[in-house]
Amino acid sequence: MAQSIPSGSSPALRALFGRTPALAASRATSAAPSTTVSLLRGGLVSGCVLAIGTAAWLGDPSGYLQADPALARLIRGMAFIKGMIAIAVLGAVFWRLAWPVGRTAGALYLVSSWALAGSTMIIWQLSYIVPAALLFHAAALSLLLVSWRER
Repeated sequence: MAQSIPSGSSPALRALFGRTPALAASRATSAAPSTTVSLLRGGLVSGCVLAIGTAAWLGDPSGYLQADPALARLIRGMAFIKGMIAIAVLGAVFWRLAWPVGRTAGALYLVSSWALAGSTMIIWQLSYIVPAALLFHAAALSLLLVSWRER
C-alpha cells in the first residue's frame, strides 16, 4: 500500500517515504555496499576484541587489589560504568555502519571504537588509569564529532 505525499511537501517527508533519487539509487546498487558493510562491521568487532584482549594482557591488577581494595573497587565501579557507555556507543556505531560511509569517517569510527573498548579494559585492569581515561574521553569525543560532521 503506497502512501501519498502532497506535491508541496518538504524534502524530509519525501526522504522519509523513500521517494528521493538518492535512496532509489542506493537501493538499486546493494551488492557493493553489503561487502563494505560486512568488512566494516567485521573490522569493528574484531578490532574491539583485539583491543580488549591486548588491554587485559597488559594489565595486572593484583598489586592494586591488595594494596587498597576500597579504591580498587571504586575504580572498577567507574570502569563498569564506562564499559556500559562503551557497549551503548559500540552498538550505535555497529548500527551506523549498516549504511554507506566515507573512507575517512569509516576509519575514524573504527579507530575510535577500538580505542574506546581498549581504554575501558585498561581502566578495569587498574593499569595506566590516567592515560586510559584520557584516551576513553578522546575516543568518545572523536565519535561524537565524526557522527556530527559526517556528510
